[in-house]
Amino acid sequence: MEPVHIVLMGVSGSGKAALADELLRRTGFTGATAEELQPEEVCQKMAEGGFVSPDDRLPWAYAIRDWLTDQARRGNSTVVVSLGLGRRARDIFREAEGFVFFVHVEGTQDVIRERVRRKTGKLPDADEDEVLRRQYAELERLRADEPGVRVDATREPEVLADAALVALSVARKAGVDN
Repeated sequence: MEPVHIVLMGVSGSGKAALADELLRRTGFTGATAEELQPEEVCQKMAEGGFVSPDDRLPWAYAIRDWLTDQARRGNSTVVVSLGLGRRARDIFREAEGFVFFVHVEGTQDVIRERVRRKTGKLPDADEDEVLRRQYAELERLRADEPGVRVDATREPEVLADAALVALSVARKAGVDN
């Protein structure tokens, strides 16, 4: 069976990392975060406090695609955490070898702000709130022709993992293709 790549997408603070941990625990897949794969130019812009635009993220999307392909060639299935906000980036991910399946962890801005508050003990500051606002402005929801599922950020990672793995199984049995 061809390797599977579960790409967790959603705005910052949506709970992608906790879901990734749960999926990795259950599946034994190889894991990575987009931050581990980001090109130097993206790191530099972020270090300087600049907003990273969708165009800035394109080299990042290609780096993720290449990592997915490398893992597939090694026979590894993966879980990767990425913003994956735009269709363009997701289309690049889908060029990878193996079956790419998206899990969009979604919630309203108020839900995400509350998640951040619970995690950090404080509400997002003005800069963090602006980043969140921009991410929502960029967000393009999964479309019917993209293999994936949307899950509710208010639910526990165990529940989200159940939903993701069931949806992945159904997609594979139905012969859904990239």
